[in-house]
Amino acid sequence: MISWALRIVVASVFAWAAVGKLRNPITPILDDAWVPPRVAAISTPVLAVVEGCVAVLVLLPATASVGGICTAVLGTAFTVVLATRWAGGARRLSCACFGGRSERPAWLVSARAALVALAGILIAADVNPAISYSTKIAIALIVLAVAVAVLVILVLALYRQVGVLERRLGPRTALEIPEEGPPFGSRVPELSGLSGQGSELIAFGSESCRLCRELTPGFRALARDGLAVRGVDEDSEPDAFNRFRVPGTPYVVYTVEGIVMAKGLVNTLEQVEELVGIGLERAQHAP
Repeated sequence: MISWALRIVVASVFAWAAVGKLRNPITPILDDAWVPPRVAAISTPVLAVVEGCVAVLVLLPATASVGGICTAVLGTAFTVVLATRWAGGARRLSCACFGGRSERPAWLVSARAALVALAGILIAADVNPAISYSTKIAIALIVLAVAVAVLVILVLALYRQVGVLERRLGPRTALEIPEEGPPFGSRVPELSGLSGQGSELIAFGSESCRLCRELTPGFRALARDGLAVRGVDEDSEPDAFNRFRVPGTPYVVYTVEGIVMAKGLVNTLEQVEELVGIGLERAQHAP
C-alpha cells in the first residue's frame, strides 16, 4: 500500500515537471552547465520526455521496478549537480524543475532531489520479487534513516537562516543598557551645539556604519518637526564618543533640560521615536 502511494506521488511529480517544461521549452535546463549551446537548447524538451516516460514506468505495475531505478538515477544526478553548485558557493539556485526559473535556496533544491533519489530506491526494492522481505525491510529502514538525516539538515539550515534574519533585523526595540552611555538622570556631558534647554537628541554615527547612513534622513525629518538633533561623527569627534561612553553605532541620547532621560542602540527610525517617547514619559514623572 505504501509502495503504491509512493509510486503515485513520484509519478505525479515527474508528470507535473514534464508538463511544466513542455509548456516552456525554450528555457534551457543546462544553460549554466558546461555543455555545447546546441545541447543546452534542446535540454528542456528532452528532459521533459524522459520525465514523462519515468512517470509512466513508475505507475505501471509491470515496469515499476525499472521506473524506480530510473527515478533513483535521475534523483542522484540532480542531487550531484545541485550539491556541487551549493558546495561551490551558490546560496540560491534557479529551479527549472517545473518549467519556471524561480530561485530557491540551494539546500532546499538539493535536499528535494535527494528525496526523489531515495524514493526511487525504495520503489525499486519494494516491487522487485527477487529481493527478500527482510532485505526490503532493511532497505526501507536505511532509506528512512537517510530521510531523517536530510530532514535534520533542513531543520538546522532553516534554524541558521532564522538566526541570520534575526541578526539583520536586530532588536525590535531600542537597546537600553544602563551601564553604557551617560547615566540616566545625570547632566549631559559637555558637547558644543547643545543648549541644555528643552528636548534634544544626540545621534552618534560614523561614515562606515550602513545603518547610520540609513537613519540620517529620519534624523533630518525629526529636526524639521521641531526636535533639536545634534549629530556626532566618530571620525571627526572621537572625544565626544569617549565622554558619552558610546558602545557602538548608531547610538542616541535623549535629554530634557540637559538631563539624560533615554539612551540606547537603535536600528530604525521607529526605535528612535520610541526611545524619545520613553524619555518624555520619564521626564514627566521625574521629581
